[in-house]
Amino acid sequence: MPPIAVRRARADDVEAVVRLWREMWDFHTPLDSRFEATPAADGVMARWIEDALEAERSAVFVAEDESGGPLGYCHVMILENPPVVPWQFYGYVSEIAVRARRAGVGGKLLETAHAWFRERGVPYVEVNVSVRNPVARGFWRKHGYGEFLERLRREL
Repeated sequence: MPPIAVRRARADDVEAVVRLWREMWDFHTPLDSRFEATPAADGVMARWIEDALEAERSAVFVAEDESGGPLGYCHVMILENPPVVPWQFYGYVSEIAVRARRAGVGGKLLETAHAWFRERGVPYVEVNVSVRNPVARGFWRKHGYGEFLERLRREL
């Protein structure tokens, strides 16, 4: 695998990030139909990423190959706890999407995200993972993530 460079995303990366997001989202849909996207999803995602590029408590990182071609991205946020716990802020990985799995791209993006959180004094990071996606569950466990809460859902 050629060297992987990770950098902060720019406005001109939004289209590529949305394409990567769509590939990741479409991968989930056959695993769980509740991941079906609305017709407006790509536009909504583009605006959300554009907002994240400007937000103080958010970052988007892009992994690229030597030619500058996008290999993946990671969107992270610093969220706030209610004032009942000693840690006011915590990290949240909104998503990581990569073109080629098991090539080290996701790990490189996650290392960059962890460094960004550490620089900001964030004590821990959380992520939501689909229970029907064994590939993603394995990735997160490989990188030291484990169970904390169980999120349940009931259809009405």
